[in-house]
Amino acid sequence: MKLKKLVSVALAGAMALSLTACGGGETAATTAAAKEEAKATEAPAATEAAKAEAADLDKTICHVVGNLGDKSFSDSAEAGMTVLRGEGWDAKTIEVGDATKSDKWEDAILDVLDEGYKYVVGGSTFTDIMLKLAGEYPENKFVIYDDSLDEELIPENVAYILYAQNEGSYMVGQMAAGLSETGVIAVNVGMDNPVIEDFVTGFVQGAVDYDPEIKVIKGTVGSWTEPAKMKEMCLSQARDKNADVFYQVAGGSGAGLFEACQELGTWAIGVDSDQYAYYKDSENPEIADVIVTSMLKEVGNSLVSFFHSEEAGEAQWKKVTTLGLKEAAVGYVDNEFFQANVPAEVRDKMAETNAKILSGEMTVKSYFDFADEAEYQAFLGAVAP
Repeated sequence: MKLKKLVSVALAGAMALSLTACGGGETAATTAAAKEEAKATEAPAATEAAKAEAADLDKTICHVVGNLGDKSFSDSAEAGMTVLRGEGWDAKTIEVGDATKSDKWEDAILDVLDEGYKYVVGGSTFTDIMLKLAGEYPENKFVIYDDSLDEELIPENVAYILYAQNEGSYMVGQMAAGLSETGVIAVNVGMDNPVIEDFVTGFVQGAVDYDPEIKVIKGTVGSWTEPAKMKEMCLSQARDKNADVFYQVAGGSGAGLFEACQELGTWAIGVDSDQYAYYKDSENPEIADVIVTSMLKEVGNSLVSFFHSEEAGEAQWKKVTTLGLKEAAVGYVDNEFFQANVPAEVRDKMAETNAKILSGEMTVKSYFDFADEAEYQAFLGAVAP
């Protein structure tokens, strides 16, 4: 299963390091000398080749999303495309619809490839299609974000970007536990998959570490585009389980969580983008007043950074690049609204955690650390109300 895939990536990296470090009979001096000689002979040629390729770059991107307008994940990625357009890239975004239209997704991407677009960029929803097309279109390049794969299985023309969403979720989990007056909080998701479970894992662990007595409900809507269903689930969790702080990791469905919190008079936590800011400037600005913070996942920034690397001839193909707090790829919104509504002792605890993760003093539990799905379910069961 996917947990094992990521573990095998880590093990492969560790084995490579151990083989390098334990070469028989070499001293530090001879190894350093060999490295310097290699740099002198190989690096200049490689650098010049990369620069030559970058100078002749085909700056055309097809960005594939289900639907824009979620004020969250898809819109965050699209913000990156907007930046790249401003820098001279021809970045075309196609909205291919939700899973009910999945039989049309491949044809939609093929149409853009036939138009001559060089790069295809898409989230984990489109992984299988993009890997298939990568084999059929070796001259094109494919960037899959929010997903991972054993590096030995990644094609030469594919790059993966993965995020440490557990780190940011841990800190908003601390906050949720600190804000709760009933001792019950909820994390509600759109769909279940390994990346989403990583959000959940970090949130639950952060909450429990802050308050060992906290109870956490985990709910799944079954769709990224069902806000009405999400709203009803939240209202039920408040009524039946006494939940009073709600975290959504649900794309467009998350709007229903905010509506429920507005009706209940409880706190909500947004995801991926600064959802307080989105709603404050929307046709429903009053919704912003329940969004105490958002767990940030800077997808757009990561895509801009990746294509800057491609322009410099330094992009990592056939690799998984993992981005977390240290790379400013995840975090949480710390604005005036957050400062005014979250007690100082809670904010201080979150800031302390932030510093410990950055220094390496602390490692946050991940879904990918579990031996199997049964162990993960037992983790959730231990905190269920």
